[in-house]
Amino acid sequence: MGIIARLVTAAVALAGSSTAAPVTAATAAAQYCDKTGVCYSEVTVGVAPITWRIAIPAVEQGPFDVLLQVIAPRSVGWAGLAWGGGMLYNPITLAWANGNSTVGSARFASAHVQPDLYDPAAHTVLKGSTVNDTHWTLTTLCQGCSTWVHNGGAKEVLDPGATAASFAFAASAVPPVDVADPATPIGIHSEHGVFTVDLAAAKSAQFGTWVELLKAA
Repeated sequence: MGIIARLVTAAVALAGSSTAAPVTAATAAAQYCDKTGVCYSEVTVGVAPITWRIAIPAVEQGPFDVLLQVIAPRSVGWAGLAWGGGMLYNPITLAWANGNSTVGSARFASAHVQPDLYDPAAHTVLKGSTVNDTHWTLTTLCQGCSTWVHNGGAKEVLDPGATAASFAFAASAVPPVDVADPATPIGIHSEHGVFTVDLAAAKSAQFGTWVELLKAA
């Protein structure tokens, strides 16, 4: 498929398109603590499969920063997480491999077209973002992913006390057009679905310490 065709078909990325079979994930999320001592709520979904890990500060209400870790087989060209549970009117985190490291990109879609860059959210790639023989991992701090303005102007905020917060994901075997560029276009997904995460269990008073630890090169 040529670049122009991929840009057109990307209009349904992260949406419930009939061009790719949806995947319904298990709703239960486990807790995972890595070797650095950072603990996340974790869920593994999809055909690939892809593991999504989320950690947040010990707050009672949003907005708040989020630690996100994405682990995918090298066969995954890109993976995306929609923070509001669907493609439209919420921040989207895109992740993919680039050489020996990984890239995080913030997007937002107000229609079933190529998602735009989303300036209100920023991703800082952190320690633990690696590529090996079998998998790639993005570890990122997302600032601006927990709140957004929905269609009609209503402000949405993730509930840090939610025990089953809804998220949507999508993935493709085809990498973005330019893997070195966080603003690069993406092609259509080959799978998509939804899952829930226990955000209450993802909270930790150690969040700030973890962020500083992961920022250290």
